[in-house]
Amino acid sequence: MNKVNVRREIDRWLAGVLTFLLAVPSVMWAQAPQAEVQPATVRSLKVVPLAGNGEMNDLEDKVMAPLVVQVLDQNDEPVEGADVTFRFPLAGPTATFADQKNAGTFRTNVDGQASAIGWTANTQLGTFKVQVTASRGNEQGSAVVSMTNVTRITEAAKKERKHWWSTKWGRIAIVAAAAGIVTGVVLATRGSSSGPKVITAAPGSPTLGAPQ
Repeated sequence: MNKVNVRREIDRWLAGVLTFLLAVPSVMWAQAPQAEVQPATVRSLKVVPLAGNGEMNDLEDKVMAPLVVQVLDQNDEPVEGADVTFRFPLAGPTATFADQKNAGTFRTNVDGQASAIGWTANTQLGTFKVQVTASRGNEQGSAVVSMTNVTRITEAAKKERKHWWSTKWGRIAIVAAAAGIVTGVVLATRGSSSGPKVITAAPGSPTLGAPQ
């Protein structure tokens, strides 16, 4: 075999080796098991509107309704330190924050409550929706609050707002007081052993008095 043929055989052998070496990594990569990417688990938060839902904004007197929500976890416990974003519509009846942005983010306190402050309704009349989202780590939740821009809140509506018994806590107090009166009457009647007594029912603790 002459030198030319030997050189050709060597070049052919080297080309085959090179082709093999280049093919091995791709084959190994194709056969290697791929690591599975597990999606992050997102836990849900409960966003409860406390004030503002169904309320009116008085454009004439520039009196805005309070806008407050409470964030609870899956056990209905208050979530402290959650970021709550209030987002107003971009057009139509709406409101904006002091920097003319349609969204603002606030942090919940120890009671899980966050209040949107520093916002003002625009001049357009009508009802609009406020999108409320809360997040803390991998926990998220949302709610929608409905508000209405009106020219002027009537005096009757203002007085109704001011009456303590028109609030949720006022109604609870009335029910509790009524329950206390009924319980007092029943206990006084059962405990009577020395003749009839006159029972006076009045708000607060019931009073007992001897017959006149």
